[in-house]
Amino acid sequence: MRIPNTIIILVSVILLGGWGCATKTPALRPECPSLDADDYYFPQGALDPARPKIDGFLRNWYSKYLRAMLEPSLSCGARPEGFAYRFLWLRSFHHPIAMRVEKNGPSVMFNAVELDGTGGNAPGGIVKSVQRELSSAEQSEFLAKLARVDFWELGKNESRFGLDGAQWLLEGAENGQYRVVERWSPNPGPYRDVCLLLLEFTGIKIPPLDFY
Repeated sequence: MRIPNTIIILVSVILLGGWGCATKTPALRPECPSLDADDYYFPQGALDPARPKIDGFLRNWYSKYLRAMLEPSLSCGARPEGFAYRFLWLRSFHHPIAMRVEKNGPSVMFNAVELDGTGGNAPGGIVKSVQRELSSAEQSEFLAKLARVDFWELGKNESRFGLDGAQWLLEGAENGQYRVVERWSPNPGPYRDVCLLLLEFTGIKIPPLDFY
């Protein structure tokens, strides 16, 4: 089986330095860096505050996919009310997908982007995008599942990694705060449930063998 280049590097990083924990910045950055800056999407130290090299590797890896998806940064810019949450799903050998729920005013909008690359090598280009308003029932279901995750209080990331599988990256911006939490092919539970709900909102059908 061909092992993706990114996964080989990732495993090397893990073996040499372990893995960091999720962190919460005290406040959203009021101004965004330039789009090509390495901290446009993720502030320095957001992914591994104790190890700058690992933090930089992860920020660059995840950011190249979000740039290819034309996604906005959730960690900066004015957000006086409402919230935004995004699930970035990077499977080793399958299409990358990002799903975002955003409330600005009375409406809650849902946006999703699928690329034709793979999560372990190159992003590719956009092959599908979804933009729609969530129904009241969908909003309620999302907020209920998010509450069960206790997103803002989640502890250290699970240290489960391998040469296959997927990175599950969940970001949140609300009440002037920003946080990002990672999981590697998480076990069934609240974290996985809220991410899968966002995938369900896309309408994209994922074959069982492609599911991590």
